[in-house]
Amino acid sequence: MSVLDLLQEQDVYKCYLEDDYDHEQYANTVIAASAVTQTLNALKVGVDKLDAALEEHVSEHYEDLIDQATGIDILEESLSIVKSRVGQLQRSVNSVRKRISEPYHSISSRTSQLGRLQKTCDVLRRVTRIQYLVRRLRQQVEGKEIAKTAQSLSELEYLYGDDLRGINAVERDLDWVNTARRDTERTADQIFSQGLISLNQNQTSTALQVYSCLGLLQDKVRSVVEERCTAVGTELEVVMAGNYDLSSHGVSAPGGASSFGNTPAWRANFWSSLDRWCDGATTNYSQLQVLHRTLARRRDPVSGRTLLEECDVTPLESYVGTVNRVLEQQMRGVGSAARQALNAEYPKVLRLVVGMWTHFREKAAVEGLEGVQLPNDDPRDILAAFQGAYLARSLNRLLDPVNIAFPGKGAVPSPAEIEGIVRCIVSEISAARGDTELKNLSVTNAVKAVRDMLGRCESLTHHGSGVQDISGPPNQYHTRNIAVLNVLCTLHTKLGDIPADLRAGEVWIMVREVMGTILAPFRLQLDQILGSIHEADYSMGTGSIAGCSDYIALVEETITHLTSIYLTGLANKSAVQPILTEFQTSLLSLFLRHLVVVRPLGEGGKMRLATDIAEMERVLTPLNGAGERGADIYRDLRAFRSVMFMNTEDLVGVRNVRRDLILNHLFSRAGPALPSPYKVAGWTACQYVSWLDSHSTEDAVEMVQGAVQWYEDMVRESGAPNFDPVYPTIIALLSLHV
Repeated sequence: MSVLDLLQEQDVYKCYLEDDYDHEQYANTVIAASAVTQTLNALKVGVDKLDAALEEHVSEHYEDLIDQATGIDILEESLSIVKSRVGQLQRSVNSVRKRISEPYHSISSRTSQLGRLQKTCDVLRRVTRIQYLVRRLRQQVEGKEIAKTAQSLSELEYLYGDDLRGINAVERDLDWVNTARRDTERTADQIFSQGLISLNQNQTSTALQVYSCLGLLQDKVRSVVEERCTAVGTELEVVMAGNYDLSSHGVSAPGGASSFGNTPAWRANFWSSLDRWCDGATTNYSQLQVLHRTLARRRDPVSGRTLLEECDVTPLESYVGTVNRVLEQQMRGVGSAARQALNAEYPKVLRLVVGMWTHFREKAAVEGLEGVQLPNDDPRDILAAFQGAYLARSLNRLLDPVNIAFPGKGAVPSPAEIEGIVRCIVSEISAARGDTELKNLSVTNAVKAVRDMLGRCESLTHHGSGVQDISGPPNQYHTRNIAVLNVLCTLHTKLGDIPADLRAGEVWIMVREVMGTILAPFRLQLDQILGSIHEADYSMGTGSIAGCSDYIALVEETITHLTSIYLTGLANKSAVQPILTEFQTSLLSLFLRHLVVVRPLGEGGKMRLATDIAEMERVLTPLNGAGERGADIYRDLRAFRSVMFMNTEDLVGVRNVRRDLILNHLFSRAGPALPSPYKVAGWTACQYVSWLDSHSTEDAVEMVQGAVQWYEDMVRESGAPNFDPVYPTIIALLSLHV
């Protein structure tokens, strides 16, 4: 272990080996501890130990120390040689310096002279150019050539500098040039303002060119845009605050209190102010559109960039973004009075705002504004809260007259009340006609009101057994149903005059349903009467003809009872005429099916049925006074009347009567061995006619085919020598149908 390690292990010597040892602090510590003698003794012992250690180390490494001492002598000799050579090098450098310093100083002096000469020439050229420009500027100012004046001022500003101060030829015109600059800027401001107000691109372009030359382009454009953005926000805030002076309208509240928001005069002022604000915003946009197009078209002659790129301002996007933001903020924080006005007359504000936005987008879609990106926000989103409130009120306005017209307890509203409801519907839809989306929503409200009326009419309509009794005059159930039918007809007619989808088809379905409660008992009775045709004998010859059949009188009596007693209660019979025509057509179709099934049929029976056909046309005429509707079934009847008198073989070529009718009629000409299809099926004639009425022609032909197949099987089994004479004609018609 070394002496240092031994000393470091002892606390007395450890402090001397620390890096931050402070002898003064250590001495003060020893004195304070009254351990001076002990410390000195310890130090003496430590010094002795170090001396002994050094002596021992030197004795152990004596030869090494001698070798190092010899090396020091050699190093001193080497240093002496290097020092001598460095001195020689220094003397050589001084000699070279003396030889090149004189040319250097000469060149430096000449260079300074050349620089001063060049600067002097530059100053002279600039002064000469300035004097020329000043003379030209005076001529341009006198000639009021503002664009050229601005170009001259721009060049003068470029030529002027601090190095020209003190030159009389320059400074004597400086004040006048500054004055000309201010005058030019003032004139450009006037032209710029006039150009924007009159939307004159030429004036605007001239002013922008002047600003570009004078270095004012960005500041001027930014100022105009910010001015209009600030104005549009401030003006809308004033409009929404609604602090209008209504003294000129003679409006005042008791005690001089404010009548804020509670008078027609206030609302008139509010809407006129909002209208003016939208007009002002539109006008500002048109002005900025002219500015934007001009900036996008003109280019800086130096950089080649457009003035829009030079000024780094987007007038249209900035302005429209501000309008959108301001409108959203004001509509979100609108006061109670303005909110009431906006809720009550939402279509007005929608028309104004959407019209303004439409103007923005149309003006942005012109040549020269291809790069403009306006916000895609829908203005309806900003007004969504007012739309909801308006539609709720609109629905209440539609339902209130419905509730009044249908008070309950079986009371049926009058047609006048229904007309009032329709007028209310027209009023609500007309209020929203300026906007397709709002109109559709208003139509939806109107449909709700219409469906509410239909539901109430449905509850008033009687569908029970009470309407089946038609033996006498209309009972209370018939009377109520007819009254409901009058309401529905009035509603359907009036709704048909409104250019909107108000689900008039649903009303018509209800009309048919209620009309069905009136016609259904008569149809049942007429079905029974027409079914009695099969109880009569039509196999007689020509000598037994005596007028028409008995059932015709019963049909006439029933139709007369319907038209003269029940249908007279209809206030607008023409409204249900299509239903009556269908009713008439269905009766004639049913009558025709009964005719083709009548069996047996003699020549006298044919003539009587022909008379019945003519009488049936006459009897059913009151159902269709026009006589034109249902013409197809009339032609079918008249064609069948001709078919009855044709030869059996000729029926194959008939084309104006459906083949299923001819096929069924052929069975009437056959003998007893060839049964009718309904006999084969085990039905009665009335059941078969009812089946034909509810099935297609193809089904009827298949039924005939089945009966013929049954007949063929029966003939083969019985071994009969031949088929019925009518059978080949039936087969021929069936093959033609296939």
